[in-house]
Amino acid sequence: MDLKSIEPALNLYNREWPLRTAEYHEGPTKFTFDEEGRRGQALNSIISERCILAGGRAIDSVLGRRVFVDNVDNGAQVKDAVVMANCHIGAGARVRRAILDKNAVVPEGERIGYDLEKDREKYHVSETGIVVVEGRRSSIPLSPLTI
Repeated sequence: MDLKSIEPALNLYNREWPLRTAEYHEGPTKFTFDEEGRRGQALNSIISERCILAGGRAIDSVLGRRVFVDNVDNGAQVKDAVVMANCHIGAGARVRRAILDKNAVVPEGERIGYDLEKDREKYHVSETGIVVVEGRRSSIPLSPLTI
């Protein structure tokens, strides 16, 4: 999460210290819908390749590859979260102070990180109130990333 700050201790943009990482041949990220209340946005966040924010919002978060944040009429929102690869955040869902494992699916309208007692019934909640959502153990793409 420190990487998303203005001046992180580990600066990924330092040309004197190039990154040597795995190379993925993925399409670029896209933000869709340019209508008031439906605009895909990312604020103070790191968004990896091939994510689609279809009117949804990412705020103070880190999104791994192939994350789909849905909208329909009530945009999904991810705040203060780390979302691993190939996750789908359903329309109108809200995720706050959470870590989503790869392949996790957050159903339409779900609230995670807002009622910790309710979250404990389905997910692991740390002592500091971070909700950990386990992903599905499938390699089949679960989100409509071909749009």
